[in-house]
Amino acid sequence: VSNENRKQDQLQADELNIRKTFETYIDHVSILLVDHKFNRSNPEHLLYLRVKTLTALRHVDVNRKRDIILFLHESRLIRSDIPDTERLNLISADLQNVQFLGSPDTPYQLDYIYLPGIYAPNIVFSWCSLKYAVFDHASMSNVQILNSTISYSSFYQINAPNAIIGDIIFHRNNFSNAILIGTHFAGIIGWKEGVFLTNADLFVSYTFEESALNFHNYDINSLNFQNLRFPDGSFRSIDSSNLIDDGGAEKGVGFILYF
Repeated sequence: VSNENRKQDQLQADELNIRKTFETYIDHVSILLVDHKFNRSNPEHLLYLRVKTLTALRHVDVNRKRDIILFLHESRLIRSDIPDTERLNLISADLQNVQFLGSPDTPYQLDYIYLPGIYAPNIVFSWCSLKYAVFDHASMSNVQILNSTISYSSFYQINAPNAIIGDIIFHRNNFSNAILIGTHFAGIIGWKEGVFLTNADLFVSYTFEESALNFHNYDINSLNFQNLRFPDGSFRSIDSSNLIDDGGAEKGVGFILYF
């Protein structure tokens, strides 16, 4: 009995510490954002905020991690439609196992969310609006994107093997250099114009019928297949000049996506 009591006391103490960390962070940042001395364009101020945020994310549970991201998004700190000099850098932020679970009636509004370079295995987006979102260079193994809107969003060079993507229409998306090995395309999948899959890897990806995903009926002018490895391991369109990304070839793609 004493062991059980100690375990229960420890759980309560841990929960208290997590709640205190979260509340202290939200209160501190809220005050900071309305302080006339705080300058969103000052790199030192943003660096201070980054350190505070990454520290808080390491010490809270997955639900509060989600709430911190929602708070920062609503505070216009992690959005793709604000100047780069005013964006909070969350590269390497630990968002492992975080779930954004909306509903058909009340989807999560995450348009323009800007989360490049995050560490987010097992992250889930269900019934979310992710238009103009940016997840470039993110590590997102086993990510789930379901029943969500992803038009004009960028997933450039993400590492997302064994993803589950379902009931999605791809439209004006950048998946160039993305690792999507073993992706399960579940439910209804639509491919519209302006989807860039240059140098992406879809090896052994499959549909909800567990059959090989077949792109060969799609117009190459609508979907950019250059150097894409198809689910069966084949390549349809080879451009040797684009096999090695020098960091400049894809910049034009980014501009195309966001206009």
